[in-house]
Parts: sequence; C-alpha cells; structure tokens
Amino acid sequence: MQIPVIFFHYGDPLYLKYALKQARYYNPDADIYLLGDKENNKYPFVTHISIAAFEPATEQFRSIYQHRSDNDLNYELICFLRWFYIREFCKANDIDSFIYLDSDVLCYQNLTELVPLFNNCRIANTCDDTGMPAFTYFRDKGVINDFCDHLIRYYTDPAAIARLDYLYQPFKDNPQLLGGISDMALFHLYFKDYPEGAIKVDLLTDEIAVDSNINCADGYETENGIKKIYWKNNLPYGKNEASGKLIRFVTLHYQAHAKDAMRQNYTAEGYQVAKYLEARDIKGKIKRAKKSIKKYLKGQVKIRPLSIFLPWIYL
Repeated sequence: MQIPVIFFHYGDPLYLKYALKQARYYNPDADIYLLGDKENNKYPFVTHISIAAFEPATEQFRSIYQHRSDNDLNYELICFLRWFYIREFCKANDIDSFIYLDSDVLCYQNLTELVPLFNNCRIANTCDDTGMPAFTYFRDKGVINDFCDHLIRYYTDPAAIARLDYLYQPFKDNPQLLGGISDMALFHLYFKDYPEGAIKVDLLTDEIAVDSNINCADGYETENGIKKIYWKNNLPYGKNEASGKLIRFVTLHYQAHAKDAMRQNYTAEGYQVAKYLEARDIKGKIKRAKKSIKKYLKGQVKIRPLSIFLPWIYL
C-alpha cells in the first residue's frame, strides 16, 4: 500500500505544477492530494481538495494567533493554519500515515520506499534545532492532532507564550535581524518538547538524503549560493564536503528565490512548452506589450507606435 502524499497551497504559481507532476511521476500509484483553492483546481493527475470545507477547523487558532514575525501577517498565519486544514482533512477522510511536501519541493523518489527508514517514529522531518518542515512524515492522525494541540498551547498557555516572547525578543531588539516566530520555530520546539518518537531525516542512509533547503550548504558543496547538484541518470546528488562522497537527494526544497530553478530541475514528463515559455518570460513580455498598447491608445503615453512592439523582438 502506497503512503498518501499531501500538498497545501493557495493560488497557482508557476512552480506548483512542477512539484505536483514530479511527485506523481515518482509515485504513480499513490494518493496525492492538493489542499487548495479555486485557482489551483486544474491538475487532473492529483486529487484537489477545496480547503473551504475545513474553514471552521481553523477558527480557534485564528482567534488566538499573535504575530511575531517580519513576514506578512496573512502569509505567516496561513503557514500555521495549513496544519489545521490537513488535520481536519485527514480526520474526514480517515487518512492515517502520510507524507506532507511543501509546494516548492521536487520529489525524485517513491516515498513509500522511505517509510521503513523512519524506524517507527511518530514524526520525521528536516527539523530539530534548525531546518524546515518541507518534508514531514506523520505516522498517524494522532500525531498531526498532537502537533496542532501543540500550536494551540503555545498561543494560550502563559508559560509557553512567555517562551515565544523570549525567542522573539532578539528580533524586536534588532530591526536588522530578519525573521521571527513561524510554524518552523514551533516544529523546533515540538522536537525539543517531545523528543521521543521525533527524528530528523536529513541523511536517511549513507546513500540518500532529504534536502532541507537548497539555499543552505548543510555540509554539501555549493555553487552560486546554493547546493551544487550533480546529475546521474536524471537523479540529483550532492557532494559531501567532508567525505567527497555523492549523496542522492530524494527531494530538493527550492525555498524562497530558488523556486525559479524548479523548472530547470524538473525531470518528469510534460510541461516542455511551459518550461520554454517561462525561461524566456514570453507571457510577461506579451503582458507588458499589451499594457503598453492600452496606455498608448488611451493617450497616457506619447510614444511612436513601433516602440510598442519592441518587446516582441526578444521573444
């Protein structure tokens, strides 16, 4: 039996299709779910779930959330709320064990084959004191339920709130220090509070690894500020700087500005035309050309008609 894979995302950014299709390519028989909205209900090779039905499950946390981050409030809040949406979805559909992947992760592995490596732990991801939960294994519904209760406790229990305030204080004292309290920080605290049954899965074996963040070295060779990827048989490897050994990545996490590289490292079938158009920003050039034409016709800009079409020269 294949382990289910769950994604969560609002909207339909260019990179989302690559993450979904890549996961399907390497997990052809798995149930792959996208918990999303109307904009991304367009990928027939995964099961789309409208999160609107699970909105009531998020109301408690919405009412207690205190923003402690320099990120946009809505963005940070959604990062927390996704776990409540997922919990309710799993409860409603009787889903026990599953793997969650961030929508900026490319998968290069049948994920069911990794489950025995988690040693019967309750929760496994690339967090402990550091790292991001871009890949998270939950053993059963009880674990995602416990994690959501953990989130609620840190926004209702006075001692836990004081702990968050203490962690946030350096960011308040130094405006130059970017960051704050995110769901990632709460994962770090979860691993500290409940170490039994929680394991970090960066290096799964001496042959394969889960990438926490392609922007971080994590002991691997880097190039142009990101992990240097070596390709063998269409699979990505990183070179361990200490041993010089090539380690195969089962997933790569293209956090933040690295998302643009997802189309370059997408190895599944299809989307060749999309990759070509996006690499040359053809849609953007067309959009800008249309905008110039509208402004010209409205008399908002005084330019010669020929200049309107200059963007097309570079298509």
